[in-house]
Amino acid sequence: MSVVYGGGLWSVFLITAVFCGYIWALNGPKWSYKALFLLALTVILASQFIGESHLFRVRVAEGLNWWKWAAMIAAPVLLYALAVRAIKKKVNAKNDS
Repeated sequence: MSVVYGGGLWSVFLITAVFCGYIWALNGPKWSYKALFLLALTVILASQFIGESHLFRVRVAEGLNWWKWAAMIAAPVLLYALAVRAIKKKVNAKNDS
């Protein structure tokens, strides 16, 4: 179990990916992917309610901190890409008439 605790967020992602592979290989129902995603999200959120010194909680918090910074860097780039796409769509609509 210490390997799972030590991995933190990446362990949750890896276990979720393995289960998604099993669902795919065994032709599971489509709703099971959503249920698995909700279960993984619940594990991540619940990990923040265990003791502050627990290794799994610390690793998940570190992983979430990394994703927070990644999202902060990616947000302006994605907003710019969406704005360019919308402008391009308007220009193409004018030129098609």
